Amino acid sequence: MSIKPVPPPSMLARVLDLQALDRPTLADLDPYLRDPEAAVREAAVHVLGRLLHTGDAPRGAADTLAWTLADPDLRVREAAARTLDDLPEAVVGTDGVEALLLAAAPDRDGRVRGTATALLDALVRAATELYAQGLQEDEPHIRVQAVLGLVTLRAAAEVAEAADDPAREVRVAVAGGLARLAEDAALPEPAPSALDHLLCDHDPVVRMAAIDAVGELGAPEPLVGRVVTATAHTSWQVRRRAALALAFAAPDVAVQPLVRALRDRIVDVRRAAVQSLEQWVPTHPEVLTALTEALSDSDPGVRTQARWALSS
Repeated sequence: MSIKPVPPPSMLARVLDLQALDRPTLADLDPYLRDPEAAVREAAVHVLGRLLHTGDAPRGAADTLAWTLADPDLRVREAAARTLDDLPEAVVGTDGVEALLLAAAPDRDGRVRGTATALLDALVRAATELYAQGLQEDEPHIRVQAVLGLVTLRAAAEVAEAADDPAREVRVAVAGGLARLAEDAALPEPAPSALDHLLCDHDPVVRMAAIDAVGELGAPEPLVGRVVTATAHTSWQVRRRAALALAFAAPDVAVQPLVRALRDRIVDVRRAAVQSLEQWVPTHPEVLTALTEALSDSDPGVRTQARWALSS
C-alpha cells in the first residue's frame, strides 16, 4: 500500500490559513492565488468557487477565476475549469471575457478551451437577448445602441429584424451594421434580404446608407441590381452614392449605367461617374470613348477629372 507524501508544514499551514478566512476579499485571496505551490493555488480556486456558489463572493471573483485558467499547473487549471463549469450564472465582466478569449485559443489544452468556449457562447447568447430586448425600447437612440451591440456580437438575424424600425437613424445603423457583419464572412440570411429591403427604403438617407453598405460588400449579386436602379433615383444624392458604389461592381454590370450617369444634370453625379469609370479605361473601349466625350463637359471639374482619368 503506497503512502501519500505529507505536504510540507508551511504549505499546509497556508492552506489552513486560507480556509480560515471569513468572507475574504480578492486582496485577501491574491497571495494564495499567486502562491508558488500549486496545491495552495488550487485550494484558493476552490475557495473562490465556494464563495460564488453561496453568493458571498467579492466583486470580480468570476473574472479572477477565469484568469486562473492560465495557471501554469494543470491541476489548478482543471480545478478552475470544473468550478466555472458549475457556475453558468457567474457574472463575468470585461476582464474575465479577456481571460476566456485567451483560454479559448487553439494552443490551450482541451479541457480549458472547452470550458472557456462554452462560457463565452453562454455570455454571447445572454448579451444577444439583452440587446434584442433593447430593440423594443421607445427611444430611437437606445434602439440604435442595441443595433450596434448586436453587430458587435455578430447577431445578424437580430440586426436584420430592425430593418423595419420606424426611426430613420435605426435603419441607417442597420445598413451600416450589415456591412460590418460581412467584413470577415459571407452575409448570412436573413441579412441580405434586409439590406435589399433597405435599398428600397422610402427615405433617401436610409437608401444611401444601404447603397454605401452594398459598395463596402463589393456590390454582390443580386443587391447590385438595386444600386443600378438607384442611378435613376429622383434624389441626386442617391444617384451620386449609387455611382460611387458601382465602382465596386463587375464592369459588365456597372459600365453602362455609369456612362449614362455622365449625362446627369447634376455635376456631383457626373464627377462620381468619372471617378468610378476611371479604372476601366485600359480594358473597356466604351469607357475610353465616354470619358473622351466628357472632356467637353460644361463643368471644368468634370473635364479635369476626365483628363486625369484618361492620362492615368
